[in-house]
Amino acid sequence: MEVTDAPRIEINDGDRVANAFETLQQRHYSDLRLECVATGERFDIDDFRVEAGCERIRLTIDVLGLARDRFAAGVRLHASLGVEALLFTGIEVQQFSIEADPPELIIAKPERVYVSNKRESTRIRLVRGMRALVQLQVYEDRNPIDARLMDLSLGGCGIEIALRTGMLLECGQQIAALFIEFPNGTRSSLAAVVRHVQMAERNAHAYVGFSFVQRDGNRLSEVPVWLREMEREIAFRAGQGRNHMIQPSRLFIGGTESPVAIRLDQQEKTPYARTTAMVGPLRDIAHKLGVTAIALRHGRALPIDALYECADTLCQLLEQDRPTFLYALCCLSEQPALLHHCIVVAGRLADLVQGEETLARNLRDIVVAALVHDLGNIRQAGPQTASADTLITDPSAPTNSHHELIEALGSAGSWAASGARRAIIECLNSTDVDISGLPVALASLARAARIVDLIEVKSRGGIGNHEAAAPLQVFRSLYHSCNDDEREWLKRYMKRQGIYPIGSLVHCSSGFLAWVLQLGEDGQPSRIRVVRSLQNPRRLNQILGRADFSQIGKIDEPALPQRFGLSPF
Repeated sequence: MEVTDAPRIEINDGDRVANAFETLQQRHYSDLRLECVATGERFDIDDFRVEAGCERIRLTIDVLGLARDRFAAGVRLHASLGVEALLFTGIEVQQFSIEADPPELIIAKPERVYVSNKRESTRIRLVRGMRALVQLQVYEDRNPIDARLMDLSLGGCGIEIALRTGMLLECGQQIAALFIEFPNGTRSSLAAVVRHVQMAERNAHAYVGFSFVQRDGNRLSEVPVWLREMEREIAFRAGQGRNHMIQPSRLFIGGTESPVAIRLDQQEKTPYARTTAMVGPLRDIAHKLGVTAIALRHGRALPIDALYECADTLCQLLEQDRPTFLYALCCLSEQPALLHHCIVVAGRLADLVQGEETLARNLRDIVVAALVHDLGNIRQAGPQTASADTLITDPSAPTNSHHELIEALGSAGSWAASGARRAIIECLNSTDVDISGLPVALASLARAARIVDLIEVKSRGGIGNHEAAAPLQVFRSLYHSCNDDEREWLKRYMKRQGIYPIGSLVHCSSGFLAWVLQLGEDGQPSRIRVVRSLQNPRRLNQILGRADFSQIGKIDEPALPQRFGLSPF
């Protein structure tokens, strides 16, 4: 049986509601959060001000990538005052200024507030330096996945987990087990149900809220003890430890050498690329794709405006510095493979078709379609999705996931957008589409998208039992398997990318390994980053121009990064 909510007292007197808000404003820590009525999403409130005699409230919130109309159906506010939990409802949204820095939401005074004194309504967040490991076992036949505990209450907890796992969870889903372990070795397994999923602040991670459920007579007796210990630790860290009555909690004794700390260090160690400023904007695109993926999984409205902003950014980066952009596309290995794949296909397809006048005029719609072309896989992923499958394809799911994706995208708004969706999303995800029956421009786009998608998939590997392949090997394989029309696009791709494309790893005759950064007019590497000598395991980071290639010998063959554990940064 699920832990039930506490009885709540309703207060609808305007003066008392206003007094409650004024009290919140005087408290240094009130844990104020905003809830979207339409979707149930919750957002942290960085700051708020009571204005116009408490008739209006101005909230500063973090809403990266949020659609402008998300709050049209209204909002609720959650807060805590000691052991009292407050829920403000009946709130009219007056203005949403997403362009402000930071974004602001202006609301009318709430009509009522519900007050609860039950402890499970009070959520305690772990502050800096307090760490606890969560191991999430989604299915009984799968291994647990490491995550980080972010907050805890008697009724549930919030965790931060790798986005690839988080974006596949669904509201109401009961997971096999949730293990919480503290640095001193205290550990327990809890039954839990997913309450909400959203993007975390940390790159490539999701924040997932759970409610605990009682099972097999378990009274969740350890959770109240943990809460008291966490409050003790927070008070001690806040400087109240000068009072000898307040001692640090035993839960967090163990330091950096504890197994929990070591596991969390491994989970939190993200290999961020620092080679080019373009990686930052591409990570922002990945973040918005993550928001889109979660929205699609949960049946929420997709952030269409944000996706077009992503397309604009991608096209601008390509125009600004093509070699740096193509290399940066390869530097997102911390992202879920599915999102990385979509970004790479969108970027390389934009590069390939920009020479075609008809397609270049509609590049924005083409890029949006490519950015989401495989996200339908997320909508239908289920228990049969292989944990090793990098693009989240479920052999037990129907093959019409692209129909759900196109429907979720809503009205195309223009012929170009509609055509791009059909040529890219539908043609890449269905064998039933007769490309020859499409208009000439759309048929050409479909063939170009198919070539780019196949090259990226075969180069990446990890689908089924297929291993990654070097670019030249992929080109040869496709040349003999595709038809004449597709072969023309393959030739164009090879001409633009060369047999050693930007972002590929090459082997030099003297035993060095290097990443290709730039190609010359002859299509051969003209600038490389030397990262390893096969005679010495020490990492290198030496950028060489063609005039200095004699130092490392001749580039003699492509190399597979997977065999050497290398990433292109």
